[in-house]
Amino acid sequence: MTARVLVAVCGLAALALPGPSLDPVGVVLTVIGLVAVFIAVQQPGSAAPLVLIGTATLSWVATGGDAGTARLLALAVCTAVVHSAAAFAAVVPARTPVAAAVVRRWVLRTAATTLAGLAVVGASTLVPATSAPVATVVAGLLAALLLGCWALVPRRR
Repeated sequence: MTARVLVAVCGLAALALPGPSLDPVGVVLTVIGLVAVFIAVQQPGSAAPLVLIGTATLSWVATGGDAGTARLLALAVCTAVVHSAAAFAAVVPARTPVAAAVVRRWVLRTAATTLAGLAVVGASTLVPATSAPVATVVAGLLAALLLGCWALVPRRR
């Protein structure tokens, strides 16, 4: 149950980090993200965590890209925890007790990979800013999201 709670808490935080936006794009992204949080908690093995992470990232680019380095790092942590917690929750049935050693191993692996990701995100903030149009960045993120969805489609053998 703890992994599902982490999916909910970190998913909601990831959606809130870009800041409130009342324009139509911001509202649509927020609604999609909230629905994805609900489904990700209920069915963590579905594509809902991917949609949640993609929505939070698109929301960041579309509405809160200037929010600062600390919030960007917090978004990176939240999305990493959503990803890892959803994967863990997908293989552990709800309300099933899990051995402390298994949880400890999962926490250590999540922490290690998240710290590595934070190092990459932190290093990227040191690179001088470029003037890439927002449409280009959004198109790249959408392409990555579609590629991720394509990877989830079952294949015939």
